[in-house]
Amino acid sequence: MSDANRDDGGKYTATVSDEEILAAIDQASAPVVTAADLEEALPIGRRAIRERLLDLREQGRVDRKKVGGRAVVWWHVSREDADSSDEEGFEDDPLFDLPTFSGGASDVSSNVDEYVAEAIAGKAKQEK
Repeated sequence: MSDANRDDGGKYTATVSDEEILAAIDQASAPVVTAADLEEALPIGRRAIRERLLDLREQGRVDRKKVGGRAVVWWHVSREDADSSDEEGFEDDPLFDLPTFSGGASDVSSNVDEYVAEAIAGKAKQEK
């Protein structure tokens, strides 16, 4: 490998910005892309693209899904998607009002069926 893209400390420096990667995803003809798709659109290799996509995923800017074998598709997560909660729409579900416990004498594991049944029936006990 060439040392052309290394800084003074020996670390590789990015030749493509995160915004350029996101723009390439947004400009794709499909709603999802593969690392191979991005390799065609960007001047960096597939391995570097995968690493950058994983970094962007940790930042919540992209997400991915395995679609078979080793195939993975990626998409740009919009701000609205990133801001919405996985529990959206469940605020009124009594299951989410149940108390939580750590281990020990108040261990809920032996009473899980009872708590779930009460929550489903809408009779969740409010403990404070």
